[in-house]
Amino acid sequence: MEVVLFVLLGLLVLVVAFRVNRSSTVDDSNAIEKEIDKDFEEGFEHESVGELSTHGMSDLVDWYEDDLRERKLEQSKEIESFNEIK
Repeated sequence: MEVVLFVLLGLLVLVVAFRVNRSSTVDDSNAIEKEIDKDFEEGFEHESVGELSTHGMSDLVDWYEDDLRERKLEQSKEIESFNEIK
């Protein structure tokens, strides 16, 4: 009888832990999405209707190109370090 009670209690703890973790993950994702939207609005010039201005679009393209270049550079460094290990 005690074994069944411990198993049920263990399952209950696992279910509660899973739900708390999932809820926390969803809350974190929502907070990150809001932060990204806020940073995007603050980082790039917008017109009064909420669309990117020509200058804002140019800044966005420049930022994207820089980010893409940095990612490719990082990937090439990882590949070089992997090749050195071989």
